[in-house]
Amino acid sequence: MLASIGWDPQVWEDPMAFKPERFLGSSGGEEGFDLRGSREIKMMPFGAGRRICPASGLAVLHLEYFVANLVWKFEWRAVEGDDVDLSEKQEFTIVMKNPLHAHVIPRI
Repeated sequence: MLASIGWDPQVWEDPMAFKPERFLGSSGGEEGFDLRGSREIKMMPFGAGRRICPASGLAVLHLEYFVANLVWKFEWRAVEGDDVDLSEKQEFTIVMKNPLHAHVIPRI
């Protein structure tokens, strides 16, 4: 069963916990996850090897389109009382030290 790869405690630390930050990479400078399964197979959203989904590029393109529409169709504001702090820290790339919290309002 493909889902059991994602639940394997020998592969993932605390596999049943919701931790999206595990895909952001480590401080060692490596990528967070391998989408195509060319280095190691920890997850296979599009399959791997010869059986990889031929439309994986199209799927990623649609995901980018979806995010662009979120930005276009909604007004994003910082939560009141929450100061916007633009200080940075080094991880795989430069990221915000204190992440933003957003209030989302549909554009009319």
